[in-house]
Amino acid sequence: MENHENDRNETPTYHEMPDPSSWQGQTSQYSSALQPEPVHENVIAGAVGAFLFALIGGILYFIVYQFGFIAGICGLITVILSMFGYQLFSGNKSSLKGTVIAIIMSILSIVLAEYLSLSYVIYDLYKTDLSITFFDAVQMTPDFLAESEVMIAFLKDLGIAFVLGAIASAGRIRRR
Repeated sequence: MENHENDRNETPTYHEMPDPSSWQGQTSQYSSALQPEPVHENVIAGAVGAFLFALIGGILYFIVYQFGFIAGICGLITVILSMFGYQLFSGNKSSLKGTVIAIIMSILSIVLAEYLSLSYVIYDLYKTDLSITFFDAVQMTPDFLAESEVMIAFLKDLGIAFVLGAIASAGRIRRR
């Protein structure tokens, strides 16, 4: 027969166990290590990031619009980019404040992109006949928006962009 003396159970006996009263210092030390530290959120930097990334989405909106497509999908992309920009610059991955700021920046960027897209259409139509510049067309855009047909088309395009942007926002808020 083999010697099984080395195969004995390695579990310490009751007398070898540490005193539970000595655990309190260790428990508070470990529990504080398990608590997540609050993340500092730089709201101003986050707003700047949301604005800059929303502008990227607005530029994409403008470009897609020039190819004759409804740029509504760019509303979705603009919201996602804006939220990413907020998170990147603020240092906080998920906050209601950040989501609201990103949505506001997205709305501003989409409205600006739609306005400039309409301005470019005006410029393209009248550049040869009236010898206008793009900046002249930007200044003329409110006069065109006074026409009901132009305003309806403008609002329709904005509506599509906002609906798709809202879908992106709803998914983000739900995950929060």
